[in-house]
Amino acid sequence: MTLQRRTSINLLLLLLLVMGLGGCGPLAAWTAAQFAPPEKVPATYDPPAQKTFLVFVDDYHQVLQYEPLKADLTAELNRQLREHRIARGVVEHDELLNLMETTPRFDDLSTAEVGRELQADIVLYVLIDRFSLKESPANPLWQGKLGASVRLVDVREGRLWPTDRLGGYPVPTVQLPPTSSDSPTAEAVLSRALARRMADRIAKLFYRHEVPQREQQGFSDESLTR
Repeated sequence: MTLQRRTSINLLLLLLLVMGLGGCGPLAAWTAAQFAPPEKVPATYDPPAQKTFLVFVDDYHQVLQYEPLKADLTAELNRQLREHRIARGVVEHDELLNLMETTPRFDDLSTAEVGRELQADIVLYVLIDRFSLKESPANPLWQGKLGASVRLVDVREGRLWPTDRLGGYPVPTVQLPPTSSDSPTAEAVLSRALARRMADRIAKLFYRHEVPQREQQGFSDESLTR
């Protein structure tokens, strides 16, 4: 152990002791979380390697009032699937749109059939089940929310994951902080922000990653002022 490392640990222990004597339990726990190493979280599911993925974002429940979110979420998921080597290749969103436009009975195709038509091996099916950019049209504040469930389908073998939930695996809802904006691009900016956060949560289901201890314990900077 280096001198610098040993000194940091000693200072941390002394700080925790002082705060413990002073009754600052929550603050002490928060401080400990800042110094603790991140937790390594395994993948919830390991997809087969070296496969081509089609991301299929569906609005079956018709809750989406901003259609470009589908393209935003698909593009961000495709990027993460490649970056974290979950997929060997991906099908671009434009290819899916073209299939929809040129197939008269597209809605009659199964998820696996859509994947086969686009030469994918696996379909990452994302079902949007909650979406809003405002609490109400009269509310001046923007506050994006996005909820979804996901499942993986092998285009030849059928459903891969999850096998115990017919409705798919529920992903925690993404909620952005309220903000005021008169910009004509507010919808587009919020859509991209929601897409990035939701794609991050979905992609992390399929690869090993690290989570800071403060997030695991539910701490945030705001918690100190409550």
